Amino acid sequence: MRKATMTSGPVENDNGLVGAVEISSNIDSSVGIVDDRDASGNITCLDGSLNTGNVDELVKVVPEATENLQLEPKVGMVFHSEEEAYEFYNLYAKRKGFSVRKGHLSRRRDNSIRDRHYVCSNEGTRQEHRTHVTKKPRPLERTKCLARIEFKVNRSNVWVVNKLIEDHNHPLAPPNKIHMLRSHRKKLPVERAIFTEADYYYGVKPSLMYDSQSEEVQSMGDGELLVKNQSSCLSATRLRDLEKGDAQFLLDILKNKQSEDPSFFYAVQIDEKERMTNFFWADARSINDYAYFGDSVLFDTTYRTSRFDIPFAPFIGVNHHKQIVIFGAALLLDESIESFIWLFRTFMAAMSGRQPKTIFTDRCAEMSKAITMTFPDTCHRLCLWHILQNVPKHFHGVSNRESNFQKDFEDCIFGSNSEEVLCKLWDNLISKYCLGNNAWLKDLYAATEKWALAYLNSFCATMTTKQWAEGMDNLFKIHFYRKLPLPKFIAQYFKALVQLREKELFEDYDSKQTKPVLLVDIPVLAEAAESYTRTIYLDFEYEYKSQLCCLCETIAMDGTVYTFRVSIPQKCTGLVEFNPSNITIKCSCKKFESMGILCMHALKVLNNNNILYLPPQYILKRWTKYAKDGTLYSGPHLAADSSAQESLISRYSRICHKAVSVAVKSALSKEALEILEHGLDRFIAEMENELRLSYAFFKCLLKYSSHGLTCSATRGAKGAVLQFFFYSFWMGSVVPF
Repeated sequence: MRKATMTSGPVENDNGLVGAVEISSNIDSSVGIVDDRDASGNITCLDGSLNTGNVDELVKVVPEATENLQLEPKVGMVFHSEEEAYEFYNLYAKRKGFSVRKGHLSRRRDNSIRDRHYVCSNEGTRQEHRTHVTKKPRPLERTKCLARIEFKVNRSNVWVVNKLIEDHNHPLAPPNKIHMLRSHRKKLPVERAIFTEADYYYGVKPSLMYDSQSEEVQSMGDGELLVKNQSSCLSATRLRDLEKGDAQFLLDILKNKQSEDPSFFYAVQIDEKERMTNFFWADARSINDYAYFGDSVLFDTTYRTSRFDIPFAPFIGVNHHKQIVIFGAALLLDESIESFIWLFRTFMAAMSGRQPKTIFTDRCAEMSKAITMTFPDTCHRLCLWHILQNVPKHFHGVSNRESNFQKDFEDCIFGSNSEEVLCKLWDNLISKYCLGNNAWLKDLYAATEKWALAYLNSFCATMTTKQWAEGMDNLFKIHFYRKLPLPKFIAQYFKALVQLREKELFEDYDSKQTKPVLLVDIPVLAEAAESYTRTIYLDFEYEYKSQLCCLCETIAMDGTVYTFRVSIPQKCTGLVEFNPSNITIKCSCKKFESMGILCMHALKVLNNNNILYLPPQYILKRWTKYAKDGTLYSGPHLAADSSAQESLISRYSRICHKAVSVAVKSALSKEALEILEHGLDRFIAEMENELRLSYAFFKCLLKYSSHGLTCSATRGAKGAVLQFFFYSFWMGSVVPF
């Protein structure tokens, strides 16, 4: 029997892990892994044999493979304390993307540890409480995962890996969400951890988060100012001016951002006196978010008219967690039609020309005209939140006298799913509070088609719900105060932006790592829980619970299409058209068309017709956990009769946007960036080789066609055609690059 390399005391590897050692491979096969030691110091092996030597003679240091070696757990590895064993496995779990929980523990009679298991935090199932019934159970995290590591501990406190299971039955956390796992959570310092490799992803630098105004932002050069539509200089009188030096400060900020991130977009509009008047900017993350969630947009200009008195106007959307996302922001010193046209066209240029399905704004004649001119395919609606914001100004006395006025007004706004209901609620409001002569209410009622839910005819996400209005009250408001100086405003804006994106990151983690407790274990709810984010699943579950109270009756049949009346006694009613041949369904309440999830009326009809699964065409991807998976929207395609040159330019633009979007998605993972960089190196080599071949082929054929010109008129004509054809081919190959 040959002895292994001896070790004297704990051994530290490059990772700072003390005592990571394993059984030497040159030990005789009759000696198994250390299991226990008797009172005389002899070692009992797993195969039943007895060794009288010291355990240190059975182990050796694991050889270093690289300078930054990260050990993988193996059966037979030895540690000298419980802390070392746990820390080693927890570091391994952090690299892989799962959390560790302490499992089985057995002790000897002298209270020393005999066995210890560390398991994946998804191990096992949740135990139901014997007496207490939880009204709102927490999401399920455990998936009966079997991944674990088991240690045998002898009387000298030597911990040996006895068993290892590496396979998991659930998705592992990506690198940017590992810090959210329970066993890897640590208290972050004041300068938050997201300002490390996530700078590019969030588009914010730590210096912009400081409240001190003494820090200066240095200009990165003079050649990066992007001015759109210079020929359309403003001639209108500016509504306001910035403080001295503020315009240059903002320009320096934007130039600095663009120098750090080439995909950062900004534009400046100048007036007839060559003064910078309006500003717009959007970082790469905002542009990506618009590609995923830009179907419904709110353009908010209320910061100028509110107590904050800031010419700030953000473009806002809703992500797959019903959270607020920012698509871009503007500072508007002028609010003329020309300014709005410039801003909306600039916004479209940043977003690859993609128009939203619906845009919400405040009531403004200039803005409405500009939207008609720049968004011809977009439905323009008035924001319900903006309407509610104006109520205190127009009904201050009524609100003070009548405590129920606000509630009754909100019922008119959010409870009018049909024209009849709207008229009834509106008449009751007017008569109850004697508001027949109120001019603001008359103007508002005259524009009901712009805001009433009864006239919804486009996708609005959740921007027409009461919850959205409540969420908007907190957006940016906690970061701003009256007449905030521009340098402090910019710092607070980026601070709010980071916090919004951090909340989305946490919701992504919770939706993918936990499962909601199902109301009933049936296929339609299980499928919804597997697909939707947890916030959208709760909305879907509410609709499913509501359908249990509905009455359903068939009222007509036209071929294969059945019409049902679905109603809750003395409440809402929906007319549902259902085609069982292709499982298509449509309800008069238009909830799916406007919000993207099936309503209680449609679910009742599906349930009554024994449709136990959720039809895939009614699972909108933008509400699922995987809304950001796959390729982005690549911009509008040109018509088929467009010239080849235009088509290639369009394709070049699409590829650029794809490349930037992939880089943004990879920005939080070192491994993902390495894969992307290696792939780009390979693609660049292939592209250059293709260009060389195309160039050689072009020169050869051009020489042949030129020779043909000297032979005869006929051959010359053919040569000219060949010249034109291959010139077009060559230009098509190289112009975009």
